[in-house]
Amino acid sequence: MKSCRCPRNRLGVRLVLGALVVASCPAAAAQTRESIEHTFIVGVGGAGELELADGSIHPGANVMLEWDAIEDWLELEIGASILAIEGAAEVPIDLLIKKPFRLGPWSEFMIGVGPEVVRVTGGPDRGTYFGGEVALDFMFWPWGRRVGLWVEPEYDLVFHNGASGGIGTTGGVLLGW
Repeated sequence: MKSCRCPRNRLGVRLVLGALVVASCPAAAAQTRESIEHTFIVGVGGAGELELADGSIHPGANVMLEWDAIEDWLELEIGASILAIEGAAEVPIDLLIKKPFRLGPWSEFMIGVGPEVVRVTGGPDRGTYFGGEVALDFMFWPWGRRVGLWVEPEYDLVFHNGASGGIGTTGGVLLGW
């Protein structure tokens, strides 16, 4: 009986020791962190918004620049979209203050909040309006450290003739440095 238990115990001990060595190896940890750490990220893609007051949908495009201000703690993002609205264009520009959370070696999630300025270029609502935005940001880096994808659902509240809310999303291709 002793000979039957020894190989099994040795295998268990080897697996535990191997897991401890890999988990505590600084090179492995550095390589995992290195895989998605960036100082600057540029995103280019699409945008869309559902206006809650009247149910209208506004498609468009988006660009954003994100800066890792305090590693693993604070990121700042400035984003601008151009959305098609009836007879005009709407240009929301936002500044989000975001808290990042690492989901895995190639993915991260962020919660962000910040002010928004919206410029409407024509029609009866022509003008510049102010508001705020809350966003959930998901970033994925399946092709390595430099190229990834993002999707960012958001809710915004803009003040003009009262408050107007909308649910939107942006997403597209990321380039990281």
